[in-house]
Amino acid sequence: MFDLAASANRKLFPPINHMKNSPLFLLAGVVTCSLALIPGARAAGKQKTFAIIPKSISISFYNDVERGCKEEGAKLGVNVIYTGPDTADAAKQVQVLQDLVSRGVDGFAVAPMDGDSVIGVIESAIKKGVKVITFDADSPKSQRVCFVGTNNEQGGYEAGKAFASVMPKGKFAVLTGGLASVNHNQRGAGFRNALKEAGGEYTEIQGSPFPCNDDAAKSIQIIQDTLTRYPDLNGFFFSGGWPLFGAPEAYLRAISKHADDIKTNKFVVVSFDTLPEELKILKQGACHALIGQRPYAMGVKSVDILNDLTEGKTVPAVVDTGVDVVTAANVDQFLK
Repeated sequence: MFDLAASANRKLFPPINHMKNSPLFLLAGVVTCSLALIPGARAAGKQKTFAIIPKSISISFYNDVERGCKEEGAKLGVNVIYTGPDTADAAKQVQVLQDLVSRGVDGFAVAPMDGDSVIGVIESAIKKGVKVITFDADSPKSQRVCFVGTNNEQGGYEAGKAFASVMPKGKFAVLTGGLASVNHNQRGAGFRNALKEAGGEYTEIQGSPFPCNDDAAKSIQIIQDTLTRYPDLNGFFFSGGWPLFGAPEAYLRAISKHADDIKTNKFVVVSFDTLPEELKILKQGACHALIGQRPYAMGVKSVDILNDLTEGKTVPAVVDTGVDVVTAANVDQFLK
């Protein structure tokens, strides 16, 4: 799913009291400057430093976020740190944020694993003059200045419309990330609203939504368990593409008994994200629709907004990076 050994440049920074002993601090792959992380360095004319913190550096969806933020940072002449926990863990993410604040970054953009868990550290950062925004996932109760990313409820609504266009009624299950993830909850709400508006007789099975905590292996296990427990299930909505981009071969095995039903529209699968592995699965007829986000744009816009904030400019409360609805009719365009 993600080769951590080959991605040392994405490793999170160690706690500050261990910094001198950590080889990770010296990695050349991270666009950073140690002086820029020392409080007061900016007064000496050093470059501004921004940090971009995903839910986890092990989630391949964020690869394009990293590329976008670093390329935009190079264009603007600012230091960009891309770092985060190596697993999707809210407590670890908060620790990363605390370390960054203590080192004196000018601003950070975070995709909260849990919207409420970051409220305290965001408040502390803002009190120290650090500019704070969120991307991909929001923390609406916090003091963050701006959210950059998908209109998640609208994206979920588009997923529901795609689902209803194939299946006018039936039982469905939702596979989600963390139960406290604001973005996934918004997608689920939009999906259900679309089904309600479609007017069909839909039933969400007991226990849904099922959280995989952004873990591809766990998402596959949930799919297998759900299909075993509910043999009369008519479809899935994945509010994130973990099984498709994280474990595509395992996904194909997990739904193999429904392969013909998917192709004949008797079983429906709609998922978020349009990573290459997912597009290939859609192309071969193993799902019906993908709701594509624009992670590269999230990385670019996050750096732009942070830079504007440090220059005293007014920024919007929300920057919508848009979605793409991909089906068999236009999948070839996206594969190109």
